[in-house]
Amino acid sequence: MMNRVLALVVVAILAGINIAGWWWFNRPVPVELSFNEPFPSVSFAPFRRGQGPITRVYPPPEQIKEDLQSLVGVARGIRTYTSLEGMHVVPPAAGKLGLEVTHSAWLGLEPEVNDKEVAALIQAANQHPDAIKRVIVGNEVLLRQDLTADQLIAHIRKVKAAVTQPVSYADVWAFWLKNPQVAKEVDFITIHILPYWEDEPIAVEHAAQHIVKIYRMMAEAFPGKPILIGEAGWPTYGRTRGPAVANMENAARFVRTLALVSKENGFDYNVVEAFDQPWKAKLEGTVGAKWGVVDEERRVKYAMSGPVEPSPRWPWHAAASTLLGVAATLIFLRRSDRFDARAMVAVAVLAQICAAFAVWQVVYVRALAYDLGEDIWSAARILAHGALAVLVVRAAAESFAKGATQAKAALGQWLVALYGFCAISISVMLLFNGRYRDIPPVEFLVPCVAVTLYALARMALLRLDWKRAFAVGSLFGESYPGGVCPSGKIAAMLGLSVLAVPLSEAVALARGEDFVVSHPKFADQFPLLVRALWENTEIVVWAAMVAVMILPFLAQWLLERER
Repeated sequence: MMNRVLALVVVAILAGINIAGWWWFNRPVPVELSFNEPFPSVSFAPFRRGQGPITRVYPPPEQIKEDLQSLVGVARGIRTYTSLEGMHVVPPAAGKLGLEVTHSAWLGLEPEVNDKEVAALIQAANQHPDAIKRVIVGNEVLLRQDLTADQLIAHIRKVKAAVTQPVSYADVWAFWLKNPQVAKEVDFITIHILPYWEDEPIAVEHAAQHIVKIYRMMAEAFPGKPILIGEAGWPTYGRTRGPAVANMENAARFVRTLALVSKENGFDYNVVEAFDQPWKAKLEGTVGAKWGVVDEERRVKYAMSGPVEPSPRWPWHAAASTLLGVAATLIFLRRSDRFDARAMVAVAVLAQICAAFAVWQVVYVRALAYDLGEDIWSAARILAHGALAVLVVRAAAESFAKGATQAKAALGQWLVALYGFCAISISVMLLFNGRYRDIPPVEFLVPCVAVTLYALARMALLRLDWKRAFAVGSLFGESYPGGVCPSGKIAAMLGLSVLAVPLSEAVALARGEDFVVSHPKFADQFPLLVRALWENTEIVVWAAMVAVMILPFLAQWLLERER
């Protein structure tokens, strides 16, 4: 009877701690800046889930008009990126709503498509002069190297000769400096200032200085030319780049900073972007899809004043996590007389931790999924993570019970080995393509943190030495297929991965063209490359997690050598 009462008390206390943890990590973050005026302009690409240029599924007119209506009061104008793909309905619909339009032609590698875009832009500009106030011919064409400067200029001249509105071209600020001849052809210069995407990423705390610095540099380089900040924004989700952290509070802080700095200095600007773009994840990773001030389900992410909630749905996540943890505890401790107080607490703690990790991973992978294929892939990852979480709690209950003999669970060993291989693969992929690839700590919480806590509990409660407590072959019973999954080689490859992970940040920085131009001497580059090894907190955490994941394989290898 006493054990059952103790079990219920432990469950209640841990459930409260679980909920408190969710609240702590999702409590409103004070953002001291506030700005309650409409934006001058926002990027308008009304793609929803399943739509986009890649699949060539475009939004219908009714959806476009609905999205335009939602921006009334939020912005005074919009910036488009194409005159095709169903966007011909934008100028008349926006005009009726009082929204000014900066209309664009998308230029790329296909000459026929470029000609159609230019023709559609000219037609729209001449048919809707009251709505279309200025036009942009091409977006980051020079950055992508789709066209030469001379080819681009030919398109600009064609549009200028056919419309009455001011004409521009849009690109990252550095490419204007590299191609100054283009500036002579336009009526105003449209620059993109994206501190997060700089070759040397800028922390949000320094964004204001960066915006002012770049604007003034461009004004000095092209005196007399009006300047539009055509893209400026911050992602709300995705990988960290150096000191630039993608999250809700930083996005709110940046957009408020942009608004205030622009008002103080008389800058004209356009926020990128109105809505999240799920299709962009295929090109730029999760972070590329999460730049909207409104999410893909058309919910406003953050206000322009007051504190910011990192995750407004956290109470639901906390409830799910706590209930799962309670259920697991009650199931595995249903015969409470088999456990002493320490074992009972250990199983209950592991149950709540594994439940919290499992729910956190579900939230994370669902945020990453952008189409049906990703839905299936995310479901597979959720299943693997959840299965290992259950197996860890089950193994703890079986091994910590009085006089119990732990049953074999080969699936547990296989999953730990699978996650080891995945950690190696992801680390290598980060090394060779570290700019866009997601960094996955949340997906490895159970195989890293939960398995490690379970092994430490084995040391404390079963009085095992560290090798027998951690060895992958004994975590879930003696069933590890050593010949199939060589522990020594896995441990060695994980060790090399620990070195590769932080190096990926330095490699990505060294490949940046602007970085090389700004720091031509290796003596100037070296300290910045060294700093990149530790400046990205998310990368450092992932490297530490990979290091911890070595222990089960190293311990198994040492035990096998002793035999």
